[in-house]
Amino acid sequence: MIIRRNRCLLCRVELESHPDSHGRQLHPNTPDCQVTYCDTFGVPIDVEVDQLPSDDGSPIIKPDDGTEIPMQIWPVVEDALEQVFGGAGHERLGGLSSGRGWSAFSTFQRCPYLFRRRYIDQTPPMISVEPPARAIGTLIHTFLALHYTGMIDPTWANLTPDIMYERVRAIANPELVAEAWRVFNGYRLYYQYETVTPLAIEYDLRDPRTGESCRYDMIAYYPEELPGFLPGTYIVEHKSAARFDRDTLDGWANDGEILGQVSLWKRLKLDLRFGELRGVIVNILGKQPKELQFHRTVVAPTSWQVDEHLEDLKRWEGLIQLARSTGSFPRARSGCIGRWGRCDYWEDCVAGGL
Repeated sequence: MIIRRNRCLLCRVELESHPDSHGRQLHPNTPDCQVTYCDTFGVPIDVEVDQLPSDDGSPIIKPDDGTEIPMQIWPVVEDALEQVFGGAGHERLGGLSSGRGWSAFSTFQRCPYLFRRRYIDQTPPMISVEPPARAIGTLIHTFLALHYTGMIDPTWANLTPDIMYERVRAIANPELVAEAWRVFNGYRLYYQYETVTPLAIEYDLRDPRTGESCRYDMIAYYPEELPGFLPGTYIVEHKSAARFDRDTLDGWANDGEILGQVSLWKRLKLDLRFGELRGVIVNILGKQPKELQFHRTVVAPTSWQVDEHLEDLKRWEGLIQLARSTGSFPRARSGCIGRWGRCDYWEDCVAGGL
């Protein structure tokens, strides 16, 4: 979500919306402030719109100093997907789980200040342009969810991956949609002859006693032995990655999300519904520009590893409650830029929370 602040940062006068503004706001004539335009945050800029697009397809606003500022003109992917799902009469596939999942714990571990802004203040991040990698990943997950849902439920015939592609590219940034479609199409061709029985797609699981939750991308039964894993029921987690290094391919055995999923499965006895769990398949889709690559890593956490993870979470929960009771949520600046790029609240910290 893009935050619009409709007052000038310098003189606090109320700004006006401006037709064909590409994200700008018009500053009224005042005797003590010579600003003509402000951006979406109320920061003064005197600009001319350049027709050349930025890397993600958005136009670039060029201030007088020559700095390029990409501006968001397409609806964010989440909003576009909601529109398409709603138009087809279906609920959105995917999204956050219904309780508190691993993302909350990992957010606190990364930065207590980020945890406060996201989960306590629930303040939308100050981002001017949707991160392309996140948008593409969301679209890939959606195409995969529709692909496998169609194998289970015939009522989804009116919203196949191909239909979704045609509809969402008319709403969201077509370059991002095209890239996600390129990766998904490659995946569909690569695994076109595999034998798999999807049992549940985007399955939301919540422990009513603790509020802990997770959302499985897919639960599937593989009837045949394949290289690297035996027949049986697996949790399948979809991941997209631009590089296939050692950490990307094999760094999942100690992943908190994976351990939490297995823990909830065992605790809520999903074996009784889906069969004995063999493990977790991390289904990695490559985003290489020339030749797409695909890889599947099987993770089968041991009981002691899951137990240790649960004990660790109890201690982290204690630290979270301590932070809540004392109001102490310091910034962890070592986590400002991490594995997935810069933090959503990076601008918030740089600007001092303006």
